[in-house]
Amino acid sequence: MRQQTIKLLLIFIIPSISLSAQNTEINRLVKSELEMTFPSIYFKNNSTDYAKMPYAVDSCFKYIAENLDDIVSYTIWRDSNETEQLTKNRVKKLKAGLKKYSPGWQIEIQSMGKEQKIARQTINKEVDKKQIQYLLSLNSVLDISKTAGAKKNGKTEIMWNSPVPGVGVA
Repeated sequence: MRQQTIKLLLIFIIPSISLSAQNTEINRLVKSELEMTFPSIYFKNNSTDYAKMPYAVDSCFKYIAENLDDIVSYTIWRDSNETEQLTKNRVKKLKAGLKKYSPGWQIEIQSMGKEQKIARQTINKEVDKKQIQYLLSLNSVLDISKTAGAKKNGKTEIMWNSPVPGVGVA
């Protein structure tokens, strides 16, 4: 009887420890690496609505408009469960927002297609619904890349990490 009880406990304890370790790792990543970064613009999953960000969307458009000459690429990412049509609708919304601050300026936004920033396997490990939505928003984002050593007001700025070359243009 005792051995059966110990076996049953081990059967339930080992998987729960494994799941707890996975959640701890995801929480650590969210706190240290998986953060929303300015001036990237994030979207809610399966929506053209902007996600809640630690900064205003308009501040991103203003920044982009002020730095148009230094920006070399605009890349939009989507989650694998989202469609390319949704990406195109997001691009229209982004271009309309940017036109408020930079009328007449045309930008080309490159779609990453089905490529993802965060693997679906990682997202599916998470059990907290709020955390899942946050990770999905990190997959649905407009990233911009600047040139190395771009000068602004006499100071040299650092280049952001350039995204991977895309598979299509939106």
